[in-house]
Amino acid sequence: MERDLLVPGDVREMNVKILCIQCNSRWMEPIEKAAAPVLESIMRGEGVPPARDLFRLAHWSIVVGALATQTGARFDVPVEHRRKIRFTATGQPQYFGTHFIWTSDIYPGVQFDFMRFEAGPEVEEHEVSWYCALHAGPLVMISAESMVNTMIARELHHSGIESYLGTVSSNLVCIPNVIRTGRWGTSDGLVSASHHTVQETYRKVAGPHVEYVDTHGSSLASVGERKWRHPEKFDYRDTLVDMRAELDLSYLDGIFES
Repeated sequence: MERDLLVPGDVREMNVKILCIQCNSRWMEPIEKAAAPVLESIMRGEGVPPARDLFRLAHWSIVVGALATQTGARFDVPVEHRRKIRFTATGQPQYFGTHFIWTSDIYPGVQFDFMRFEAGPEVEEHEVSWYCALHAGPLVMISAESMVNTMIARELHHSGIESYLGTVSSNLVCIPNVIRTGRWGTSDGLVSASHHTVQETYRKVAGPHVEYVDTHGSSLASVGERKWRHPEKFDYRDTLVDMRAELDLSYLDGIFES
């Protein structure tokens, strides 16, 4: 990103001082370097990258999304989720997903929204789920643990926003028919949504009575809790494609200790 595009309170100026050298340099740096060219091509307006490249960006989105939640005092990613993200050898961590939405407008800086969910008291096992939405330029990336990822997919579908490729778990990608057939901009249900419209869509998952709290500066973080029940499964129909044969995970070489 160009430094002169930074705005007061931009999240790129935040420092999270809880990373050891092992995580920051030997683990996160290769993930960032693998995702950077993909994100750069999107910011330059070069269109939708190949699905195999989006997996690298999806992996980074989950890492940086989990890290961004640490800027909110009331938010905490469960330890078991952190371990799944930290030690994945498949790129996109298993049981996590990322949805990519191309917007009709350009967000001038970078904004994170994140939401935490807790299982209701009627559920025997205490369970926490969450999502993080990153707004940047012409793109929104919504990363979530599998349960909420499915709920996000349902909201996008019912809202007519089909301009996304969504990764589902470690190797599956959801390619909507309008992208698969190349019939963008037709009456097949494609909606070219603004950043605000996308935000309204994923906030429906949290419901209408959630408290949203701004962090310092102009960087918005939506932080809250809700007692919730597991939703019905979302029918992806024939849009799921197994990407294992196409993924290049060479950027993970040497990340994990032998």
